[in-house]
Amino acid sequence: MITGIGSARRGRSFLPAAPVSLAAVLAACLCLQACRPSDDDLRRIVREEMRNAGGREALSSAAVIGPYSPAVRAGKFLFVSGQIALDPATGGMKQENIGVETKQVLDNVMRVLRSAGYDSSDVVSATVYVRDMKNYVSVNTIYAGYFREKEYPARVAVEVSALPKGANVEIAVIAYRDR
Repeated sequence: MITGIGSARRGRSFLPAAPVSLAAVLAACLCLQACRPSDDDLRRIVREEMRNAGGREALSSAAVIGPYSPAVRAGKFLFVSGQIALDPATGGMKQENIGVETKQVLDNVMRVLRSAGYDSSDVVSATVYVRDMKNYVSVNTIYAGYFREKEYPARVAVEVSALPKGANVEIAVIAYRDR
């Protein structure tokens, strides 16, 4: 049960002491500028949502190169495995340049999202792996075009020493859909 998330500055709660959905909490936070849940409150919300999620469903409509699911739905959350620039038509990598590669990666992410009934507006978090941070600006420019401006998901971007199939970029996302 999520109860009493409110503003410490004002010393009062904005939400009733009764069970509420994640969507209700997020809507309340968007409507009330003073409502700033702490990290602990957000963790509690996610734990509660996952507890109420029911079963787990692996989605397997996309081709993979190892023992994993392209995405797993847990309640209203969709966890999309990291996507690289595999061309679904040929099975080969699209790596003419970092822009072409990043576009294919994001097209693959969007394909997995759509196959599960989600879209880019449902993405709440993304993790971007790049082999060379010198490509960060190019990756970022392409990435920005796949999400609504000012509604970008939370994101982590890290440089790694290697990625599967010699990829230069890999992107994984978490989506949440409350409709």
